[in-house]
Parts: sequence; structure tokens; C-alpha cells
Amino acid sequence: MGKLTLLSGNKAVAYGVKLSRVQVVSAYPITPQTPIVEYIAEFVAKGELKAEYVHPEGEHSAIGAALAAALGGARSFTATCSQGFGYGFEVIAQAPAYRAPFVMAVANRTLGWYWALASDYSDTMTARDLGWIQYYVEGCQECLDAVIQLYRIAEDERVLLPAMMCLDGFHISHSSEPVNIPDQAEVDEFLPPRKVYDHTTDPDSKGYVFPVLPAPLHTPYRRMFEEILHRAKDVIKEVTKEFEERFGRKYGLIEEYRVEGADHLLITMGSMSTAAKRAVDKARSDGIKVGLIRVAFYRPFPVEEIRKVIEREGVASVGVVDRAVAHGTRMGPLGLDVLSVLYNLNGKVPVTNFIAGMGGDDVSVNDFMGMIDRLTKSSCPSGGCVRTVYIEHKPPKKAGLVEFKNTVYAPGCQLCAGCGATLVTRHVLRVIGKRSVLVFPPNCVSASIAMHFPSNWMGVPCVLANYAATGAYSRGLVRAYRVRGKKDVKVVAFAGDGCAADIGLQSLSSAAECGEPVLWITYDNEAYMNTGIQRSGTTPAKAWTTTTPVGTVWRGKREFPKDLISIMIAHRVPYIATASPAFLKDMEVKLRKAMEVVERGEGLAYVHIHSPCPTGWRFPESKTVEVARKAVLTGAWPLLEVDHGVFRLTVKPSKLLPLKEYVRLQGRFAHLSDGDVGEIQQVIEANWRRLLELHGKKLF
Repeated sequence: MGKLTLLSGNKAVAYGVKLSRVQVVSAYPITPQTPIVEYIAEFVAKGELKAEYVHPEGEHSAIGAALAAALGGARSFTATCSQGFGYGFEVIAQAPAYRAPFVMAVANRTLGWYWALASDYSDTMTARDLGWIQYYVEGCQECLDAVIQLYRIAEDERVLLPAMMCLDGFHISHSSEPVNIPDQAEVDEFLPPRKVYDHTTDPDSKGYVFPVLPAPLHTPYRRMFEEILHRAKDVIKEVTKEFEERFGRKYGLIEEYRVEGADHLLITMGSMSTAAKRAVDKARSDGIKVGLIRVAFYRPFPVEEIRKVIEREGVASVGVVDRAVAHGTRMGPLGLDVLSVLYNLNGKVPVTNFIAGMGGDDVSVNDFMGMIDRLTKSSCPSGGCVRTVYIEHKPPKKAGLVEFKNTVYAPGCQLCAGCGATLVTRHVLRVIGKRSVLVFPPNCVSASIAMHFPSNWMGVPCVLANYAATGAYSRGLVRAYRVRGKKDVKVVAFAGDGCAADIGLQSLSSAAECGEPVLWITYDNEAYMNTGIQRSGTTPAKAWTTTTPVGTVWRGKREFPKDLISIMIAHRVPYIATASPAFLKDMEVKLRKAMEVVERGEGLAYVHIHSPCPTGWRFPESKTVEVARKAVLTGAWPLLEVDHGVFRLTVKPSKLLPLKEYVRLQGRFAHLSDGDVGEIQQVIEANWRRLLELHGKKLF
């Protein structure tokens, strides 16, 4: 019968993946989805889930790997949301055509616009017409149950389509409820192992590479896909019915709540449906006959099911609540779909489309009571029966703007106590001066700036760039200032290691290869700290992170870090350097040299700065400078520069300190044995000998 325990929505999804015996997991960190794949990583590290775990450089590859794994015949999973969803959109658009039955969890979050971390459906609604199955859950129990059911639906031979399991960011992803975790044996009976069909790319089957269709076949294939999606409704009904019989929890294309005898009807999706139900209860107790339909499966859209309720009950008005806007139509996407359902009904039913909860704004019981009040007063005047109402709340008052006079840095940022990036940022700003523009991808520093809205603790203009396009944003700004004759304006990209080493490496490489006069600063805290300490390309070998946890199977990160300095050397960048907040004079000299290269228009200058993180590295916040110093003196972080091809060590200890003096300060290495430390020390010493040999030599 399973066991009852308290789970967040994200953890419930992870348990659904585990119980479904997923074989390949591929995901990239983004808030608020990230804990899903952290929990799955723990299952894999402890040997509780036997699965291949792919650490890609971005969402485009994360979704691509899950798609390819499904094509290869494995049961695969990925998760994303918001900007990550947008970055992976090319693969998302391709997946239905490949008939790849995998599940993607989306912790819904605002896409684009004014950046926000909380929930609306502007991300997944962009894919509503691509051919995916889309399931929007109401609570944490449904998160777990939906994953299991979606694998059964998607892998059915009559369907074979990818499926999105959509949970509201933070409203569900980070909220906890009692959840019944079924027994593995019960799930195994309900969800058999993945069946490999002939269309999979397997040499033992009739696998093939999907062809490029000639134009005349595109329309017939679209018609066929419509038939497949329509047929999927029958499969959904079968699967949800069997799930109810086995586990006692009822799901379906829609949920009907107190619709009997209703004069008025609310139609909702997702977590807001709970507040809507409480409002319906209150209205019913006040004698107002109102009911609710919760749309669970948004694609395929439950046309017949919604129409049947409206016709059966003969409702006088319908209120559709959207957490998205279809800009240019004056309505939301769910509202538009409901209008299409009502088009052929006899008689006009007034429809009010309520737009609410954008950017994660809460939609309360009182808000729904106000909507119900509007519905009771709805009529159908000549000239139209449709209106749109935005449910708006006043924002909290914010403090005024910080005034900058002769400085470019103000105290009071919201970075963690002891943060190495605080020291780095303060001294970088002091060197680059006021005639600069900073380009930030998402990272700890840019998040801290955003938290101060509408104020700013930096006295220079800042642009928040898309993660993978930081180099491109920088190049566009350089060209704009060039054509405007503003030659004294310096463009500075300020990126974390995740951007520089992983998702943004492509645009950095392009800017370097093209010789763009940009100062690129990588502040390296050796993990994705902004999203909660996930592995990055520069995370040291054997280090604990939330996606490389320590267990019986995994012992931290298995790979050694990516060598970005060598990559920049291969690009023949005119100035390359490493720096440390423990050696400030060395860092400032290098920053000034880099600025001179940029000012002369010689090309890109690259400065890679060590940034110890007390939170992620697990050391006391008072030890930041000590940790940074030990990194240099043990050889774990050599201080060097490559000035127009000439290599030089700028800090050269006569003898390296034992590595244990560095790693034993940090909890992320607490699991290492003396043998592990010795193995890493051998690699560091070999690298140090190589650097000593290069000292003073011209590399290009």
C-alpha cells in the first residue's frame, strides 16, 4: 500500500522517476526545477536507482540527450523551465516528430519578459501546438502519480509521444504535502519495462534516421499527428482508470468539482485550482450555484469533456482563469481554447477570461470570490459575450535608488556572508571605472542586483544577458558604441564558471576568435552556486555537489575540471590571466593590463578569478581569504598570465604546500581519504612542473 511521507513537489517528481525505473537522466540546473535532478542524483549515488546520469552543458543538450536516449530504446527523463525551456526549444520542437516517448518535468516559471523566478505558464504555452502531451498538476501527490502515468501513456504503441509534466514553480515545486509513495512492486505491475519498437534507432531493430519530408507530405503528417493526439485521449482514459483501480487516486483529462446544478462555472489549471475550490465551497455555502472544471491534460485538449459539462448543466456564465497571456489576442491561451469549445453551442454563454498570477503572483481565495461575483453579474449583450479581466495587485513599496558620486560600488549587496565574489566584484569595479557597461549572465552577482530592484548597488549600467549568449550581448554592445563614436566605453562580461565553462563557452569562443575588444571576467566558485551548488565544468575532481553527491556508487565528481586557460591559449587571446582575491595587487595589475588590451582594440582579454564560496564549499565565512591563499600556495590555483603569447607565473612559491592544507578546510572534500588527496596532489604537482617549464616561453 506504500508509505505516507511529507514531500515537496520536486521530490515527489524524483520519486516518480525512481519508481518508474528510468534508465537515462539528463538535466541542467535552473530554478525552480533543480531539486528534482538533485534528488535523482542522490538516488543514483546511493545505488537506489540504476540509471545513466548525463551532466550536459545546457538545456539544449540536456533535452537532446533525453530525446536521443528515448530513440535508443531507453526510458529517459529530463527537467527544465523558463529560460532553459526557451534555450532547449529547438529540440522540444523536434521531439514529437521523432515519436520519442520520454517525460520532461517543467517547474513552470516566467519565460523572458521581466525576469522572474516564480510560476506562470509563459514557458510551456509556447509549445502547446507542437504535439507534446501536456499535463498540469494541482499538488504534490499528483506530481508523483503523473510521472508514472505519463510513462505508461507516452510509451503506449498508440501514442509514442513526448510528455510534459507541468508543476507550478514554488507554489508546488517547493511546497510540501503528505504524499503516498507506492510500493515498487505495485508500480512495476502497473508500468512494465520500456518496450522497444521498430522505429527506435537500434541496429537490432528496423531503426532509422528520421527523414527530411518533402513539402507535400507535411500537411498529411500534421493530420496524422492530430489523429494520434486524439487517439491519446482514449489511452489517457484507460491508464487513469486503471491507476485509480490499483492505487485509489482518481485522475483524468479534467476534474469536475461541484458542477452539479451549477449556474456558473470556473475553469482553471494547476495549483491555483485549490484556492478556486475553496472559493467554490464558500460560494455554495452562500447559496451561489458555482462549480469548477480543472483542466489536467491541456494537450490533447479535452474539448468534448468540457462541452459535455457545460451543455449538461446549462450554465449561465463561464469564467476561464489563465496564468498566461496570448499577446495580441486580448485573451489567454486557455480562454481561447474554451471559446473554441463553446463556438457551436446553442445560445450564447458569457465568457470572462481572467488573467491572474503572472510572474508567480498569488491568486487567493478572495480573488476567486471576486471572479465568482463577476460571473453572477455576467450577461450577454448584443455585440459580444467575451470580456477579459486582469486580476492585479499593488506591489510593495520599495526603497529609493542609491546615489553614486565618485564610486562605482555601494555596500549592502545580498550576496552570502564571506562570499569571494563580493571581494572580486568590489575590486573589479574599482579598476574598470564609470565608463563601463557590465554584461551579466544569470549568476550569484546578477541575482543579487535583481533582488535590489529598483535600486542597484553598482554605479555602472548592467545588462542581464541570456545565459548562452553573454558573448553575443557583449559584441552587440561593442558594435553599438563603435558606430555611435563612444570609443571610451568599455564592455565587461562578468560571468560565473557555469556560463564560461559550460553553457556560454560557445559564445565566448566566438567572441575570442573574432577578436572582439571585450574584457571577459570569469569569477569561478567551481559550481552552480546561484541555483544551489550543482556541478559545473570547473568543479574539482572528487568534490561533493548536489548533482555529484557522495554515496555507495558515487564519490563526488568523477572528472577533473575543464582547463579554460588552455582553451583561451588555443584562441590566441592577446591577454589571459588567473587571479585570486587573496592576492589583490596581483589581481589589480592583471585587470589593468586587460583593460589596456581592450582599450587599444587588440581583442578579447580574459581574466579568470578564483572565488571561494563558504556556502558551497562548506567552510566558515571568516576563512574565505585563507582558503583562497591556500589554493594558490598548494598549486590548486596557479597565478599566471599569458601576455601576447608569453607565459609567466606571477606568484611562484619555492615549494608547494601539501594539498591537504587546502582541501581539509572544506566540507565538500570531507569524504576524501588520504589516498584520494594524494591522487589529486600528483595531478597538481605534474601540472605545476609543466607550468614551471612554460615560464618565460612564448606560446604563440
